[in-house]
Amino acid sequence: MTTAIAVFACALAAGPVPGTHAHYRVLTAQPDIAPPFHVVDVVYGPREGKAVWWQLSVRKEDDGKGEPIFRLRALTSRDPLSGGSAPPRIDRYILRIPETGETLEYGDVHTKRALLPAWRSFRTHFVPRRARASREQDGVPETAEYVGHVLTLIYVGHDVPWESWEDAKRLDLDPEILVGTGRNFRDSELRRLPQEPQRQNYTYIPFIESEYPTMIEAGINLFIVSPEQEVWVRGKPVFYLRGAEKDTAARYPADLYRSNYIGPVMFMDEPSIIMVGDKHIHNTLRYFTDAAALITRRVEARYRAAGSYGAYELEKTLQNQGINFGAMRLMQSDYPAWETLYDTAYYQLAGGLAGIVHEGRYRLAPFDRAIERWTGTPKKHTARELLRYHFAFLRGAARSFGKSWGTSIYGQCDPAISPEAVTLAYDMGARYVWFWTSDHDHHMPWPEQLELARTLRDHAKAHPRLSIRAKPPVLDKVIAIPHGYFLSIENLWWVRALDKEGKNEASQRYARLMRRAHEAIEEALAKDEDFDITVDDGRPFDDYRQVVRVSDDM
Repeated sequence: MTTAIAVFACALAAGPVPGTHAHYRVLTAQPDIAPPFHVVDVVYGPREGKAVWWQLSVRKEDDGKGEPIFRLRALTSRDPLSGGSAPPRIDRYILRIPETGETLEYGDVHTKRALLPAWRSFRTHFVPRRARASREQDGVPETAEYVGHVLTLIYVGHDVPWESWEDAKRLDLDPEILVGTGRNFRDSELRRLPQEPQRQNYTYIPFIESEYPTMIEAGINLFIVSPEQEVWVRGKPVFYLRGAEKDTAARYPADLYRSNYIGPVMFMDEPSIIMVGDKHIHNTLRYFTDAAALITRRVEARYRAAGSYGAYELEKTLQNQGINFGAMRLMQSDYPAWETLYDTAYYQLAGGLAGIVHEGRYRLAPFDRAIERWTGTPKKHTARELLRYHFAFLRGAARSFGKSWGTSIYGQCDPAISPEAVTLAYDMGARYVWFWTSDHDHHMPWPEQLELARTLRDHAKAHPRLSIRAKPPVLDKVIAIPHGYFLSIENLWWVRALDKEGKNEASQRYARLMRRAHEAIEEALAKDEDFDITVDDGRPFDDYRQVVRVSDDM
């Protein structure tokens, strides 16, 4: 008797018996606005141990005609409609969109489990869940919540057959290394154009279908696409970005279930550079703390906005096309800043962004001159030392917030340094390796992009790394500067507290900070220590064996 009761209890925890069909109508959460669809069906499938298969179908109308907008099948740790404080774990995830004829299973190459779409709180919003205090009929709740609206149970059916989806195509994706370019076109010249004595721009042409296999084979796995180009990549094991044109709204919410569709925003463009050039404030930025605080607030304000580079850009665009989100917020949270001023990385990530990508124009001669200005000692750095210097700022900031970092290679980057830049970034834990396409000498010709991607692909295959989502390894050293400062080897004309002669108190304090910090950096480079550079915000530095705190005091 005890064994029978235990088996029955486990069955209840796993969910209703296989073949159970819950048919729901949608109750809109917005007054006087129709829901985006009217019918939601949940069918329970077979069990695998304690896990349960279930199928979600969404239909525009409750007329029984035609195919649903989409069907989703998932294997989860428990019945998602059983309640509980946290959503269930999703082990497998298969999407079928009848309109496009696709059946795709998404997997993560690292976890070997399902790869889910990256929208903030996806499992909370995009998987139906039991409403609080709801009663049951045959094991399913009478009231549920889904994508910001409420579901009311119409009837419960039984003995619905569960047919296997033999045509499912599995896409195994790697979200831990994103390699791509910021455009959906290439140069037609396929070579470098001379930029002296006069700058020349390139002729740009859109990527065509036959070029995507070439890029994917090279190791590129992130694409910006037009609606016409989307059909060439969405069924491949790559990620893609595109705007929310009308046809996207027509398939809402189906396209938001594509685990390799990231959204419309690839990056936030140069928050610090834009701040420096803003005519409304650059004449009145007096102190380093002004700039540090303002960078964070500007990033935060734009990140939380619905406009260009905002995390709610897709939400706003779809709302403008008539999509009713009810009480749900659709947030594309996973994108970095693309930035020249790498030394402000800490303050940008403090504003909420998922990461930062440095605009890599790495050249040794100007770097050596800039460092000598602060150390007073001439030195010819190696390419590896130059790269470790820049990456220490990016990785240090990222580790402070549990975020990601990376580099982008520009046309101005010394071609002799570029291969080591992409491989060393990978070895140090970078998530992003990008290339810039556009704008005269900034442009990286397409053949060079492909060659660098292949270099990274082969290096990663020969030198596999631990998951960057795991607990970070303990490093040799962190060089920490006071909060409110940043270490810039560029001209800081826009910090008005500094005088041109470098003699006032603010200039003297900054000079002491820069000299001491760069002495510590050069020592770490000489000892070949694995080090980061970050801001001392009062938190413990548990992931480092040694902490060097640099001050500006006498």
